[in-house]
Amino acid sequence: MKGKREITVEVNKTVAEDKLFNFRPLFFIGLSVCSGVAFAFFHSFYSISYWWLTALLPVLGAPFFFCRTRKRIKWTALALLTLVLFFFVGYWAFCLQINDYASATEYSGAHVVCGRVVERREYEQSTRVVLDEVVIDGNEEEGKLIAYLPTSYKENIRLCDKLVLTGTVETDVEPFNEYGFYAEKIDDNLRFEMEVESYGISGRDFDLFLVLRERLISVTYAGMDEASAAFTVATLTGDTSGIEQGLLDNVRKGGIAHIFAVSGLHVGALYAFFLLLFSKTRLRKLPRLVRFFLLVSILLFYGGLCGYSASVIRATILCLVLYVTKQIGIDLDGANALGLAAVVVLLVSPVSLFMVGFQLSFLACLGIMWFSRHIYKLVYAVGRGLHHCFVKEKRSKESESDSHPLTVVQRIIRASVSFLSVTLSAQIATAPVLISTFGYFSVWSLLLNCIFVPVISACFSVLLLFVVIASLLPIAWSGVVLYLPSVVWGIIVFAFEVIDFSVALQNVYIGGSALVLYYVSLLFFTDKWNVTNRARLIVSIACLLAFGVAVYAMNC
Repeated sequence: MKGKREITVEVNKTVAEDKLFNFRPLFFIGLSVCSGVAFAFFHSFYSISYWWLTALLPVLGAPFFFCRTRKRIKWTALALLTLVLFFFVGYWAFCLQINDYASATEYSGAHVVCGRVVERREYEQSTRVVLDEVVIDGNEEEGKLIAYLPTSYKENIRLCDKLVLTGTVETDVEPFNEYGFYAEKIDDNLRFEMEVESYGISGRDFDLFLVLRERLISVTYAGMDEASAAFTVATLTGDTSGIEQGLLDNVRKGGIAHIFAVSGLHVGALYAFFLLLFSKTRLRKLPRLVRFFLLVSILLFYGGLCGYSASVIRATILCLVLYVTKQIGIDLDGANALGLAAVVVLLVSPVSLFMVGFQLSFLACLGIMWFSRHIYKLVYAVGRGLHHCFVKEKRSKESESDSHPLTVVQRIIRASVSFLSVTLSAQIATAPVLISTFGYFSVWSLLLNCIFVPVISACFSVLLLFVVIASLLPIAWSGVVLYLPSVVWGIIVFAFEVIDFSVALQNVYIGGSALVLYYVSLLFFTDKWNVTNRARLIVSIACLLAFGVAVYAMNC
């Protein structure tokens, strides 16, 4: 038996040494699609020559052929051909989306517009509404229109209203604004802007999700004080227009504004809540197919309330992929699941690659998958060492074995260390993008994320349930049903009103080349390469030093 185990270990070691890294098909396909989209972007807007492909593809493909057997070389060549194919799929998908977006009819001047209200946001000087099913001077147009109305009109306009507007219309399909590439506008298919002079309501269309969304918002504001209601609506739907600007800026400077951007945190919390119900309640007796359709229905229902934003679609796809593969017995690891989600999202909307939400979501997932386990071991080892040092109590190996159940304190400590490692991993992976995009990085971010992320994750599904129940009852009951959530949010709002979280690392510029060096450094810091630890450490430190030099040079 011992000899057999030694042979197995030797075979596995030989297989590992036969390749430079472990190939994850779906993950690398996702990277290929991302690369194709990125190249299409630089070729379309910065005139990057196709000749770069002849130089880059051989360099990027060379590591795949780091193997010693002829049979493996054949499979490697087939895999590389597949990756090249998906590279061009991403390239063509981006070009098609940009060309379709730019093909909008040109309008300039006074026109009459008809459309249905699908979004409404109120500002100090105006009310902004977004219309779909747009008809301009009797011509049906693809895409949506943004209309700005005087604030006095806001009381009469509701979601699903069909409006007739007169005013100045401009076609705006410019992909860049003063902040850079305007991916969000292209993703939402916003093609026209209008300054409204007069309006009329011609009717009211029915859209289940829009009606439910409006009911949810109105009930929340009826049952809570204004600040708590604004925080609740922002958390559930991502609409932050109701939060006072100074308060919202303080939340952003605290590094937790992502709790108001409906994304993987919210969908993941809802997904985890239903997994808990499926395992701990009588729902576990339902057939697998019924549980699957129930989960799909809930996630799609919540996605509809949020307008099926790109971040919700990403998170929903990832959760459903993980659930399905687990149920049918396929061992699909996190990297492959993440790659599959990226492929689906980018084929639907390639410009999502340039949206900060997409970048942060996937980088955070990669950081958690690649670093959290190592950070957990490091923190736990340091904690045990400090415990032995100060308490002067060393347990025997026998007492630390799995045969002895953990105490409540030990369970709390392990859970705390686990969550800290997850949060820190996500912070490490996303920090440069946050600094590059927003120009600052909050020094409070780690602390506040450790406090609020578990609270939001634990309470999100319950909060949504409270609001849904209040929406089903007469509006007079909303204050009773939402009393407890209102008190909790009141405490949180008070904390952000009295504490200034504006201390941050600011005015730091990180260019594209520096970002590449940083993530190459992180990549070699992981254990995904089948090379010696010394070689990985040398490459990682060299890239990290180069990153520091590049950032210093850019900010001098």
